[in-house]
Amino acid sequence: MSKFRLNMARRQGELKAKEMGYHTFPVDPFEIAASEDIMVEPKPADRPGVSGGIIFHDDYVGIFYATNIVSEGFRRFTVSHELGHYFLEGHPEEILKSAPIHISKAGFSQGSNSIELEADHFASGLLMPSKLVSEVIGTSRVGLDAIETLGDRAECSLTASAIRAAECCDYPMAVIVSSGDEVAYAFLSESFKKLDKLTFLRKGGPLPASYTRDFNRNSDNVSAARTVCGQTTLADWFSCTRRLRLDEEVIGLGSYGFTLTVLSSEELAEDPDDEDQAEEEALIDSWTPRFARGR
Repeated sequence: MSKFRLNMARRQGELKAKEMGYHTFPVDPFEIAASEDIMVEPKPADRPGVSGGIIFHDDYVGIFYATNIVSEGFRRFTVSHELGHYFLEGHPEEILKSAPIHISKAGFSQGSNSIELEADHFASGLLMPSKLVSEVIGTSRVGLDAIETLGDRAECSLTASAIRAAECCDYPMAVIVSSGDEVAYAFLSESFKKLDKLTFLRKGGPLPASYTRDFNRNSDNVSAARTVCGQTTLADWFSCTRRLRLDEEVIGLGSYGFTLTVLSSEELAEDPDDEDQAEEEALIDSWTPRFARGR
């Protein structure tokens, strides 16, 4: 799955939000679905981990989300993910190759599954367009406080807000989601990746000796959404030679059962390649297809 395709999917989400007249937070995916005559309903999940799904039946399209999802932010992301399957070019056709009903696990947890990742990035762009995100996080270092503010204004989950902040911020930051002693997934801002030759944190890989690993050893920390903050280094987390000091902010994600870690530092400089990023965004915009057949 190429970075370019994921960026295009996210850009299409942003364009749809703009097309629907959303120039401030929050973006309402339920309203967008209604504008397309898509029925959205809650439904009990019939298998573990299912967040929702989409049904294509002749001219009828329906979306459902799992009733066991407690977080309103995650419900909104799930519906937006399914809208990605509806709006993104080629998704309905790909889904209909196997069945009229498609089950999803939204939330950046699908590894290399291409259409699921594209739908996640569409949802991210739809709910949190770059311009609106930048207005919230500004150009300063982004830590947990800024991420919580973004989540509140966008009405999105803390995890989705953290990932989107990492995508949009000028300053280096890393977002790690973990469970127990293992990494679930990680997102690094482009400027963070340039700090040194970093060893990528892979799904299922062990957490390093850290505040996060110690935090996870008490399950009550996670379920009670407790927080802790301490000092770590780039070398500790990414097995590199640079021992750059970082702030390690950790918060339990409650009933979700995972832990969110944000790595950042006031010592880190602004991304020097903003101009390159702007050029890439312009290229993506020029290649982004507009929605066909009302989609």
